[in-house]
Amino acid sequence: MTLLIHPGFHKTGTTWMQEVLFRDKRLFNLMFDQQETDSLLVRPHDFQFSPQHASSAITARRSGKDDNLIDVISSELLCGNMFSGSRDSRILAERLFAVTGPAKILLTVRAQIPMLKSVYLQYVKRGGRKSLTDFLNYEPEPGYNWFRGEVFEFHHLAEHYASLFGADNVMVLPQELLIRDRQIFFETLLKFVRGEAPKGLAVSDEKSVGVSPPSSAIPILRFANLFRQTPVNPEAMRMFNGFGSLLTSLSYRMPIGSARKETRIKQQIESFAEGRYGISNAKLQSYVPVSLGELGYELKR
Repeated sequence: MTLLIHPGFHKTGTTWMQEVLFRDKRLFNLMFDQQETDSLLVRPHDFQFSPQHASSAITARRSGKDDNLIDVISSELLCGNMFSGSRDSRILAERLFAVTGPAKILLTVRAQIPMLKSVYLQYVKRGGRKSLTDFLNYEPEPGYNWFRGEVFEFHHLAEHYASLFGADNVMVLPQELLIRDRQIFFETLLKFVRGEAPKGLAVSDEKSVGVSPPSSAIPILRFANLFRQTPVNPEAMRMFNGFGSLLTSLSYRMPIGSARKETRIKQQIESFAEGRYGISNAKLQSYVPVSLGELGYELKR
C-alpha cells in the first residue's frame, strides 16, 4: 500500500503516465481523475479547504493491504497553474502532506528550452493571443498574475517536497529519459517506490496521446482565438465560435514555413532562457538518478 504522489510538472509526459502507465492494474491504483483531484485538493480556497474531508476521500480510495498495488495520485494541477506563475505550488504540496501521511514523491521535468516552447504552444492552443516574446516577458499590473520564468526553476519544488516528505522520498525523472528508454524510466520508478523492479515486467509501448500544433500554425491560431471560446479566452466572440474552430482545424494542417518559424522560436526562447536555469538544474541533480547534463540540461555550479 505504498502511496506515490506525482504532482507534475506540466508538459513532461504526464498525460501518457496518467492514461497509460498508471492504468496498468498489475501495479498501480490510480485513485483520482483530473476533475476529482481538482475538486478535492486544488480548487478549494484556503478558507474552505478541509484536510479532514480530503484525507477521508483519499483513505476511501486506497487499495487493500493484500492487493500489493502502488496507490497513485497524479496530476500536473498539483504543481500550480503555470499561466499564472504556479504561485499555489507550495501550498498544494503542504495540502498533500497534511492529508496523505508518508508517501513517495515523483516529479517529472524537461529541459527548459523545449519546455518553454511546449508551454507557449499550449497557451496558444488553449486560446492565448500574445506573441511568444510578450508571453514570456509580460508584466501584469500589481495584484494580477501571469506566467513567470521562475516556474521552471524546478529545484524549488523538489526541495520543498523534500522538506515535507524527506529527501529520500523524492525523486525527479526527466522526460528525456522517458523518450530515450521507456523501460529504464519504468524500472527506475519501480525501484524508487518498491526498492526493486520485478524482472521481466515490461512497460506498455502505447504512444503519447497529446498532439501539439506545428509552429507554422501559431499566427493562424492566435487569429482564430479572437473567435474561439477557450479556458484562456472565455470572452471570445461567441457568435463566431464555429469560424474560430474551423480556422483552428485548418492551422494544424498547414506546415508551410514551419522550419523558419521553428528557428525564430528557438532563438527567442534561447535569448530568454540563456543563463537562467543552470544553477537550478545543478541543485536539482541530487534528486535525479541520471545525468541532466548528458540529457541536454544547462548546468552551472
